[in-house]
Amino acid sequence: MFSIIIAIVAIEIFYTPPIMPIVFIIIVTILADKSTYTKTGLIITGMAVLILSALAYYLFHDDPDYVQTYIDKNPDLASMHLSVDGENLISKQGEVKRPLASVVKTIIAIEFANQVVEGKIDPDEQIPLVELEKFYLANTDGGAHPNWLKEMKEGGPIKNDAVSLQEIAKGMIMFSSNANTDFLLDKLGPESINHVIESLGLENHDPVYPLVSSLLVPTYLNAIEDKKWSTSQLIERLQSLSLEDYRELSWEIHHLLKHRKADFFNGSVSIPMDLQKIWSDRLSNATVEDYGKVMSAISNDTATLPGGEDILRNIMEWPMKVNVSNQEIYAHLGMKGGSTAFVLNQALYVENLDGRKLELIIFTEGFSIIEQIKMEKNMNSFLKKVLTEHF
Repeated sequence: MFSIIIAIVAIEIFYTPPIMPIVFIIIVTILADKSTYTKTGLIITGMAVLILSALAYYLFHDDPDYVQTYIDKNPDLASMHLSVDGENLISKQGEVKRPLASVVKTIIAIEFANQVVEGKIDPDEQIPLVELEKFYLANTDGGAHPNWLKEMKEGGPIKNDAVSLQEIAKGMIMFSSNANTDFLLDKLGPESINHVIESLGLENHDPVYPLVSSLLVPTYLNAIEDKKWSTSQLIERLQSLSLEDYRELSWEIHHLLKHRKADFFNGSVSIPMDLQKIWSDRLSNATVEDYGKVMSAISNDTATLPGGEDILRNIMEWPMKVNVSNQEIYAHLGMKGGSTAFVLNQALYVENLDGRKLELIIFTEGFSIIEQIKMEKNMNSFLKKVLTEHF
């Protein structure tokens, strides 16, 4: 019971992947059993330890080639784009639209920089934290928003329970706070943000719409249609909605949250995986070629209005500040990842000290549990390997 409690705390509070707490429970259960210490028990325990050790090694040892193998073997589930100095070196399923998850936040960051230049917003404007809390749903963002708040409180940017717009934008990119994202989506205006898609010539990019509110679409449907749908019925109902209707419902919920009128739920959200899959699939989609253009535009200072380049870089190039050693290798390094239970994406641009530039975009989806663990464990190693090979 003690090991189960620890495992639950690890998963729910510290967002530990379930596999390790489960292994911990198995080990404690074996060790707590008296029969373990008989001759037969010791043999069985030894075999179990060997099997678990082999599984742990397979799952967690550094294997950057696993990512490339997954991309190569799953063309229906993975896309990759690589450009160096303006030359496209790799385009695997480059025109296939896939869910962006948090990578879409890059578009919002671009419009943020534009509106600062235009004088429409003041990056130093202090925003009360309660305004952000309107768009926060506990346990739905992998701890992103709480981690950002913790950083802000420890670092000192929060004053009188308020924080600047600039820090909110940074938190959207570096920590990937969905609450910050939906607040900025409202603050900047969806029409202005979606104009960025047009201005950058992104031909296969869906409109940007709320991330948080769309999570509540099933709950909202139950309420407004006065139904008590089962999960299977909700799946059928959601699948009957066109994308346009689905997005409209998301905006309705967004405005209810904004004005604190979302009384159709009690603040607690528990979404079955089947419904999460629909949410994930219906997030804004685009292609790796689209985001090759986006990252290239940022790298070449053409993504924003004149004067917005440094503002945008200050938001996107957080890896240069978090890992100071990057400054010894790169002149610029900006990136935005995105993930759900079904998606793992990365989009980055790099300029080394010699002025060579690289853009790397990876969109992957459709994992089994083991594939997801392996992809998450090895993605950073794969990115480093690609950079090393081309720089």
